[in-house]
Order: sequence, then C-alpha cells, then structure tokens
Amino acid sequence: MAQADLLAQMQDWVAIYGPPPLRTELLAALNNARAENGDPPGPADYWQAVAELLVAKGHLDVAREAIKRWQMLAPADHPIHAVMGGGPPPEEKPPAPPPPPKPEPNSRIVRVIDTTYTFQRIEPQMDKVQGRKVKACWETFLDENDKSSRAVVNTFEDGACGPWAVTGVFTDFAGAAAVEVVVRSMQRHFVFTTKKDAKVRKLLAGFGLPLMTVLGVFIGYIMGVLH
Repeated sequence: MAQADLLAQMQDWVAIYGPPPLRTELLAALNNARAENGDPPGPADYWQAVAELLVAKGHLDVAREAIKRWQMLAPADHPIHAVMGGGPPPEEKPPAPPPPPKPEPNSRIVRVIDTTYTFQRIEPQMDKVQGRKVKACWETFLDENDKSSRAVVNTFEDGACGPWAVTGVFTDFAGAAAVEVVVRSMQRHFVFTTKKDAKVRKLLAGFGLPLMTVLGVFIGYIMGVLH
C-alpha cells in the first residue's frame, strides 16, 4: 500500500474514533511519525504514535484499540509484546478436514441361535427395495456344500438392513441376518420334506402298489386252491 494511502487511512480512523479535543494532536503525531531507523513510517509506526499519545492523554479506552493493532503489526521481538503479555496473536489455521470414513468391512460375523455365520460382502443384486437405495449385499450359505442354501442381507444408504427373504423388514444387520437365516432354514426344511414325501409316493406308485397287486393275486390263487 502506498504511503499516502496508508496515512489517509490512519487519518480517517482518527477522524472517526479519536477524541475530538485530541484529533489535531493525533493528526500531528501521524505526520511526525518515523520508524526507529529513520525510514518512512509503516503501519506499526503509525499505530504506535497514536497509541502512545492516547495513553499519555488518558484516553485509555480508545488507546486499547490502537495498542491491539500496533501489537498485531509489530515484530515478534518488539517490547510491546512483553508489556501486553505475549506475542502477536497466532494466525488462524483452517480447521482440519474430517477424517475419511472408515472403509466398510468385507465380511460380517453373526451368531443366530447356536450357529455362527460369516456374511461376505457382494455387489448389490438390485437397485432399490421399496424405495430404499441398496448400498451393498451380504451373502452366506447355511450349508457350505449346498449353493442353494444361500442367504442374503441388503444394506441401504440410510443405514438400515433388510433380509432378502422378507421384504418390508428394516432393522440392524444382526436382526436382518437372523430373520434371513431362520426363514431360509424353514424354506429348506419344507423343500426337503416335500421332496421326501414325493419320493415315498413315487416309490409306492412305482413299486409298492404293483407288488401289493401281485401279492393279492397270489394270495387269491392260494385260497382258491385250498378251497
């Protein structure tokens, strides 16, 4: 900033904040201000001249503002800091950025009843469920050797989780995993039972009933012979 502009700013400050009876003397102090080495005054020199005159004349309220500005501009080794109790105020540092979010684990372990299941993270199998954006899916197998025993849990962008087997249920991961495991276990039991019953019916129809027919004919023949 040019010397004339700096002096003009100081004069404006005196005109606004300087006590009226003292304004002429303050302007004169500004015009006579010099740096300690005789060079043209800088901002700190102007504020020093104003502050010293205000203190000498007993205008301490206004002097405090001038002293604060003088202290902010003075070199770190200037005696004003010792008088005022400390160096210039530290520069304000921008707030530290928030830590990056922790990456979500690739697996989750859940215990349901007396069995522990490890769910592995997989890509979402669908975009939304009942209007909720699916963030990730978690997969496990009730029987490691049976790929049809697959159980899946969805996690959503709002933090809720839902079992794949039952839509409309939104809870935490442990709750969703428990619902998924129990429902899938019941489904598997029903399928196995149905298959077993069907196999029995097929056996009876393909072998049992013809055998009973043969036995019936044979028994009838024997009874006819005996009579």
